[in-house]
Order: sequence, then C-alpha cells, then structure tokens
Amino acid sequence: MPFDNVLVALAGMDDEENVIHETVRLVRALDAQLTVLHVNDPKAGKVSMMMESHRLVNEEDLRNQFRNLGYNTTADNLKFNIITGVSLPKVIAGATEGMDLLVIGHRRKNRFLAAFADSADKHLADLVACPVLIVPRK
Repeated sequence: MPFDNVLVALAGMDDEENVIHETVRLVRALDAQLTVLHVNDPKAGKVSMMMESHRLVNEEDLRNQFRNLGYNTTADNLKFNIITGVSLPKVIAGATEGMDLLVIGHRRKNRFLAAFADSADKHLADLVACPVLIVPRK
C-alpha cells in the first residue's frame, strides 16, 4: 500500500518540532503530498465571559511552524485543512478520508493522569481508517 497522501494534525503550539521533523522526513522519503490539519476551538478568536481568549490558528501560523524549522520549500507546498470543531478525535478521524497515513503528536501524561484517562491519540487510533504514526512531542 503506497503512502501518497499524508495528513499531519498540528495544534499550532511550540512543542511540535519533533512531529514536524519526522513528518517532513517521512514525506520526503515517500515522495508524498503533505496536508496539515488543525482543529480550531469554536471559541477561538473570541473572548469568553471568563475573559479567556482562545487563539485562532490559520494557514500562515502553521506554514510558519515549518519555515521556523528550516523547511521553506515544504512550507510553500503544503495543503491545509483547517476545521472548527469540539470533538478532536471525531473531527480528525473525519479528515482522514482519502488519506494514506495520519501523523499525530503525543504528549506524555504523568502517572496520576494516565491512571484516570486514556490519551486522545489512543482513542483517535480506534476511529481512523488509515494507519497512524504517533510521534512524541518534545
């Protein structure tokens, strides 16, 4: 099974360097098309009653994550899928239609949290129709 279409899900945060490095390395080795997925919270860009502001991530923010790591050519050739949604696993699973591989980052939980909840990536792996590569965040 060829991996022609790779989808990487990014949160638009500073701890995703490893995810981006591994994704670019893989896409180059496979000569695959890379699509970057981001799911914005419905409250993104708005101030809530609690005076919180959720950051609205756009294509340029995501493209700059690649440029800041020296992947200028890759950044220029990215496809994007930016969706607004609440249920990350369901939204990401839906975005994998037509994709050959999903790359996601994993943030390790401490023992206390791990005892009470599965990680989102485990749940996501159960929902998607394509293979999943899980890369530890820095």
